[in-house]
Amino acid sequence: MTTSTGPQQTSQTTPANAVRVTAVQMGIVSAILAVAAGAWFDVAPPSAYGICMACHGRDLVDWTINRLAHTNLTVAEASLVYPVLTTIGALLGALLGSLTSGEFRWRTPDHPLKTFLYGILVMNCALVAGGCSIRLLLRTASGEALGAMGFTGMAAGVVLATFWLRWRASR
Repeated sequence: MTTSTGPQQTSQTTPANAVRVTAVQMGIVSAILAVAAGAWFDVAPPSAYGICMACHGRDLVDWTINRLAHTNLTVAEASLVYPVLTTIGALLGALLGSLTSGEFRWRTPDHPLKTFLYGILVMNCALVAGGCSIRLLLRTASGEALGAMGFTGMAAGVVLATFWLRWRASR
C-alpha cells in the first residue's frame, strides 16, 4: 500500500462526447426564446424589458407595496398579476454560484455610505433613462428615439468615466 504525503490533485476531464455551449450560442438561444415568449404572451416592446435590474426591482417593490398597502403605484404590464422575479433570481443565482464554487466572501467597501449613495444614483439614473442597458437596447431596437438617446447617453457616460478613472489612476 502506498501513501501520498502531498496535496491530492484531481484532474477534471470532460468526456469526448460532451456538449460545450459557448456564450454566443447561449445568447442566440436566449434571444430566440425571449422573442418567442414575447410573441406567446403578446408583450410588445418596450414593455418587454428583458433582464432589467432597475425596472424589475422597481416593479417588484411597487407590486409588493400595492398588495400590502392597497396603493396604485405604476407597475409594468408584464408584472401586473405577478411580479417579474428577475432581480431575486439573479441575486440567488449569484449567491448559489459563488457558494458552490467556493468564491463567496463578505466584503465591506472602504466607504459604505459613499458606495450606497452611488448605488442610489445609478439606479435612479437608470430609471430616468428608461431602464438598464438591456432595456435601452430593446427600446432602441424597436425604433424608439428615447431608447436611442438613453443608450447614447449611457455610452458617453462609460467613455467619460473611463477617461476619468484613467486620469485618477495616473495621478
